[in-house]
Amino acid sequence: MRSDLQSLDIHHLTVLNLLLQYGSVTKVAEKTGQAQPAVSRMLWRLRKILDDPLLVRNGVRMVPTERAMAARAPLQEILAQVARLEAGSDFAPDLADREFHIACADCVPPCLLPQLVARLTSAGRRIRVRVRPTDPGFDAGRALDDGRIDLAIDTNPKPRADLRIGRLYADDPVCLVRQGHPLAAGPGLSLADYLNIQHLAPQPGSPHDMGPIDGELARIGYRRVIAATVPEFNLAPYVLLTTDLVFTTGRAFAQHYAQMLPLAILPAPAEFSPLGFYQLWHERDHASPANRWLRKQVAEAVHDLILGASLPALAPPVPA
Repeated sequence: MRSDLQSLDIHHLTVLNLLLQYGSVTKVAEKTGQAQPAVSRMLWRLRKILDDPLLVRNGVRMVPTERAMAARAPLQEILAQVARLEAGSDFAPDLADREFHIACADCVPPCLLPQLVARLTSAGRRIRVRVRPTDPGFDAGRALDDGRIDLAIDTNPKPRADLRIGRLYADDPVCLVRQGHPLAAGPGLSLADYLNIQHLAPQPGSPHDMGPIDGELARIGYRRVIAATVPEFNLAPYVLLTTDLVFTTGRAFAQHYAQMLPLAILPAPAEFSPLGFYQLWHERDHASPANRWLRKQVAEAVHDLILGASLPALAPPVPA
């Protein structure tokens, strides 16, 4: 058994880690760019060497055995150690065949993702990027743990101590309303005015997930009246067109839609703090050349947008 275990290489361990993560030979084949039969043969060999089924059928997917679950933590630690050993290597984006997975909050201004995707997928590169939303209830920390994402971009996160965080920029909160709204011609909203009007808000992830605006209000002992919620930020401007509701967001997001739609921007109450935007990554990826390169592209995309006045220069991006 010991000699068989010694025959395992990093490729075996990487495939095993992905099989335990996805529970699908087909998915792992797609992820690694291998043929499905090759991954099936790898699973057969792993089962033989470890003397365990590792994955068993449960309906439409495969689930790990008890032995496989016990091996998951040490397996991830081994792969993390290997990544640290390789940290001195350079990442060559023009030569790499790599897929990056990013979770991005939909409150991020619409100008950022096009800039970032363009940087990552320059002509001739074999780099692919998959961006998923941070849906209500989405746990970025767990997704980073599982390797489902390489990076998260969000506002005001409170990450666990074992996750890394880098500030990108800060934006001042504003109120977005339709043109012709009774408040549109005013100088801005006092806190008393703000609490006496009806608001439109994004759908919270849970009763305890209030988001930065309601969290800020709770911090100073207040609560606003939310008359309606929307499942994603980019729907809010269109709801405003036919209502007298008020939507609170960052200035960059508001300006993007006010340039396209008959909407007006009002200063939010002075009691509100700037909205901070961050990127978040796992400790095991901190020294990874590929992840370092990815974080640099995010920071440089933000920097370019600040220089072009698409993002506010309230705070400079902080290198990851």
